[in-house]
This record gives sequence, C-alpha cells and structure tokens, in this order.
Amino acid sequence: MPEESLLTPKIRAAIGRTSEPVTVVVTAKAVARALETYGMPPRTFAPGDPVPGIVTVALEEDARSVESPEVLPRSLLISNEMWFERPLRLGETLTVQQRIADISERLGGRFGYSIYIRTETEYRDADGKLVARTGNTMMQYDTEGAANEEADE
Repeated sequence: MPEESLLTPKIRAAIGRTSEPVTVVVTAKAVARALETYGMPPRTFAPGDPVPGIVTVALEEDARSVESPEVLPRSLLISNEMWFERPLRLGETLTVQQRIADISERLGGRFGYSIYIRTETEYRDADGKLVARTGNTMMQYDTEGAANEEADE
C-alpha cells in the first residue's frame, strides 16, 4: 500500500475533462443490444416509440470515452446509475458527451488502496435539452497491502 496519496495535482486536474461530443441515433439494433445485455426478452418498437432507458448502455459504446487516468493495475465497475428527464425514442438523434466528474481515494480495506473515478455521460436532443444522464464509478486497485480476508470475518 502506498505511504502517501497517489492523487497528484496532475491526476486531480483530470476532474472536469470532457470527451468530444458525438451524435448517436437510437436504433432498433441498439435497443436489441441493450435488452440482450440485461437479459430481457426481445421487443419490437415503432419509430418514435419510447424505448427502455437501458438503451443508454448500447449508445455509450458508440460515444467517445473521456480519457481517465490509469493509476493502479486493476479496475472494477462499482456503480452504474441512470437518470431520465424524458423517455428516449426510437429513431431520435442525440448528442452524447462524457466527463470525469470526480476522483477520490480510499486507504485500506479488502481491495487495499483504491482510486475511484466517476464519469458522467449526458444525452441531449436536437434542441440541446438534457434527455438523460448516466454515472459510472470505476475502482482502480492494487491488492498488495490489502486487508487479510480472515481478519475481515
């Protein structure tokens, strides 16, 4: 485990970094991919129909990710959140942009020293209005120096 924080000014400067905006279309293929990812049965939607919000998972794959600092050797997704201002609709065009919202650290515990990087992605319609926002927190960790599992019991 490090003797001091690994959150240098250079790493902290990544907070607020954004990706280039990308235009995506809510397609039937993206909806099918999202439903499959979440183990849901296939469904058919007509153009303009509201679609399940989980389609953001498939749309994010087509967007540019913001470059996150790589501080520790392993990573794990620890949270995935979604907020909606209104339903996404089949066939609509959205602008997607991602940003690094926060970077923090935790000392000790089962995973040892860890860094948490939270990214948020916004989905805006053709008028620039916010349609949806997602948040993901990735934990970077190094198990060297982690708490012994037997000591946790």
